[in-house]
Amino acid sequence: MQKHILVVEDEQTINRMIANYFKKEGYAVSQALNGEEALAIFAREPIDLVCLDIMMPKMNGWEVAYKLRESSMTPIIMMSALSEEDDILKSYALKVDDYITKPFNPRVLVAKVANMLDRLALTQTPEGPNVQRNNIRLNIQEKIIYLNNVKLPLTKKEYDLFKFFIENEGAICSRKLLRETVWGEDVEVDERIVDTYVKKLRHHLGKYNDYIKTIFGVGYRFETRS
Repeated sequence: MQKHILVVEDEQTINRMIANYFKKEGYAVSQALNGEEALAIFAREPIDLVCLDIMMPKMNGWEVAYKLRESSMTPIIMMSALSEEDDILKSYALKVDDYITKPFNPRVLVAKVANMLDRLALTQTPEGPNVQRNNIRLNIQEKIIYLNNVKLPLTKKEYDLFKFFIENEGAICSRKLLRETVWGEDVEVDERIVDTYVKKLRHHLGKYNDYIKTIFGVGYRFETRS
């Protein structure tokens, strides 16, 4: 799957140059010229890694990193002309993953990103702690599901049902199967409870609510691929 990079840099020439290097290597790229624009893009697009400048108008890179870390552990590489030890340590205190000082060779940045994403991919297999389905990520160990790198506020039953859908993407699941799997065979609840919880999950998915498709007369199928 093509990886998606968000380049956040207020100097348009530098922004465009960095983006072009990533595009040449086959990455999808979104570009932001300030922090507010970066957060808006991050909220609506499935971003795999953020290359983030520090000194920007409206909202500096540290503020952006702080906001991102409130809900996401998506990798962040800081790009800055600030080379003082205190500036670098301040960035790492915000849980960024790497720091590169300007001026730098864009090829070095691309290499850093490639290595970081390769390491991350090792944990994004069904056998590892994370399961990735398009812009949905399931962290099995922490029992958290992310949409576009933002944590979904799920109840335990919502999580259990969503986890089953994610792990069985593409399969047609009957209401009976879902009820027995999530609520248990020995628990007496009406199968219509499944419809209620599917409605809740669709609400959490927002504009991606059609990921859960109704199979009339049978049940549901979870499908993120178009």
